[in-house]
Amino acid sequence: MTRTTRPTLAVLVLILAACTPQAVAPSSETPSEKPTFEPTPSASASAEVSESAPAAEPSATEEPGGPVGFTVMPNPDADTLFLDRDECENSEDGYRLQFPEAWYTNTEIGDVPPCSWFSPTFYEADDSGDVPDEIAITIEYLDDDFGSFEELLSREEVLVGSTQIANRVEWRGAEGEGGMMPVDWLQYAYLVQLGPTEEEGPNLLVQTNTDMGGDYELNKAVLDRIMATIEFLGTIQ
Repeated sequence: MTRTTRPTLAVLVLILAACTPQAVAPSSETPSEKPTFEPTPSASASAEVSESAPAAEPSATEEPGGPVGFTVMPNPDADTLFLDRDECENSEDGYRLQFPEAWYTNTEIGDVPPCSWFSPTFYEADDSGDVPDEIAITIEYLDDDFGSFEELLSREEVLVGSTQIANRVEWRGAEGEGGMMPVDWLQYAYLVQLGPTEEEGPNLLVQTNTDMGGDYELNKAVLDRIMATIEFLGTIQ
């Protein structure tokens, strides 16, 4: 996948509300059917994406222990947010997705493509590429692998967009000299494999952490539901 250089913006860019048409890349295709997320009866129970979600079907050649479709994190507030949604597209990095109508996403800002930043509150940004404090979830294209020096809490291999292998992981800051973050820091992420292997790249990193805007637990649940709606455009490995 080839990335292109965009012209630098000379003025302050206001991020458009998710409910406005300008925040969504135009598309001539009919939007896909929205998966539904019913209010979760229990925060401790595992809730699966409903039948109308774009569920990942195991292939005939799938080996035991291979990637499977995933469950979304139980969270009634996230379920409510996803009752009303908008859609955005990043044609350069090759994906389209749905996100809460009440949230905000970005248009193209300097070298940051559209549909890369998501926030529960309005924010402003310039063409420096710095992520505003209000942003709760980011999507970043990586030419190679994503490394971490933190303590791995969980790792699960899943399918997203019905076709792409992804590792869903959570880290916390590691103790000792090897740690880069404090021990109370947490990060939740999907590393989506776009190339032959995760190590070779490219990959798509979709993540939230405790230094980002909003509530970390709600952000994790919203991120799960975004990944349940993602579709990949064009030819992906």
